[in-house]
Amino acid sequence: MPSTPPAPGPRPPAGVDPAVMAARYGRPRQGRRGVIVAAVVAALVVVAALVWQTTTAMNRTTLHTEDLGFTVQDATHVTVRFNLVTDPGATVRCTLTALNSKFTEVGFKEVVIGPVKAARTAHEADVTTTEPAVTGSVKSCEVLQP
Repeated sequence: MPSTPPAPGPRPPAGVDPAVMAARYGRPRQGRRGVIVAAVVAALVVVAALVWQTTTAMNRTTLHTEDLGFTVQDATHVTVRFNLVTDPGATVRCTLTALNSKFTEVGFKEVVIGPVKAARTAHEADVTTTEPAVTGSVKSCEVLQP
């Protein structure tokens, strides 16, 4: 009678039927190939995400604003002064706001600037208000795609 070699992996304790152990705890794993494949796939996904993020960041136009100040002209107007820092040639839309003493927005204006010729440019715009304002500033800016 030919003998079969023992199966790889941990052996059940002496006197315990391997079929009972398999039924109770499942069959022992035969290899780690699936774990290795999953790890390689996960590593490739991480590398692809980093490459995509880097490429996107390199193609993004820089944009930054610096509030320089404001002047309340009268009960219905405030002038907002600011610097715009962006890539030369970019066109930007900025939202300017005026607030009252309770920090409620009482004026709003969108201005389109550009294409700018220098990286840093100075701007000012009048914002019409519905009641006297105590401050004016740049709320947000976004680069307009050509």
